[in-house]
Amino acid sequence: MKKVLVLFFLLFMMCGCANLNTFSYETLLDEVFSSNVNVTNEQRKGYLYYLPKGMRIMKTVESNEILAKENIYYYLYVDRVSYYNKVKADYALKSDVVLSKKLENGDQFGYVEVKKTTNEKYFIEIMYNYAKIEVIVPSRKLEEALCYSASILSSIKYQDTVLKSLMEEDSLKANEMEYNIFETADTESGYLQIAEEYGRYEEKSESVDPDFIRR
Repeated sequence: MKKVLVLFFLLFMMCGCANLNTFSYETLLDEVFSSNVNVTNEQRKGYLYYLPKGMRIMKTVESNEILAKENIYYYLYVDRVSYYNKVKADYALKSDVVLSKKLENGDQFGYVEVKKTTNEKYFIEIMYNYAKIEVIVPSRKLEEALCYSASILSSIKYQDTVLKSLMEEDSLKANEMEYNIFETADTESGYLQIAEEYGRYEEKSESVDPDFIRR
């Protein structure tokens, strides 16, 4: 119970009313990814995760989801096959982006990359725990988006028995979309691919950021 309260306190401080500018990006990410709190409130085939208060689910297609916080849209992809096969990959730090950081916490690994887009927004890409979130935000929402993305990814809990059954049935291999979460995205293409893969969703469909970028 104490760990649960610690997580909620961290999320309130970092994603809520506190001035996030008082935290550095590095500190914010280290705090969330090292929390190790087992709290989930959403269940999917083979995994569970925590959806922070104030966020809503716009669309779910297999292990792909479109999440929203106000008018900011988060694209979540959970790579169940790579998790099941325990794929490992390294991330090479970059000097030509706003933020480039390796993530390591025990057996967990990943990276954070933040780039500036052509219209002065920020493209955030976080891969951790065999899942990835991509989102484009204005500068005033940068810290908040980092916090929400990190809290979702760090909360994912895989159900090995379920995944084993799905793999034996080949249902995972057949439905999993070909998308390499270990590679960073190209910031010049991708929005049309999202529309084709997921179709348009009704709630505020016109508000999806056309600068959202993905291979």
